Amino acid sequence: MPPPSSRIRFEHNIYLVLEEALQAIEQDNIENSNLWASAPHLVKARYLPNRRLDLPTVNEMLRLHGNTMDWKKYIDFEFLKDK
Repeated sequence: MPPPSSRIRFEHNIYLVLEEALQAIEQDNIENSNLWASAPHLVKARYLPNRRLDLPTVNEMLRLHGNTMDWKKYIDFEFLKDK
């Protein structure tokens, strides 16, 4: 899958990870989520005063997790269910 083509798409991917983490906390579903893997990296990510992500604080693991979350929309899950 292609990497994000702009900063806006990159930030969108990171916010997908943040949204997944917040949903896991709200639903008390921490054990069955990826929160154990993404939480330490989300804590290290910092924001600029204009609420944009400070890109140097986003590490490789968080970037890859965000891209994977975005790529899920391209997977044909119905095809996998048939097998």
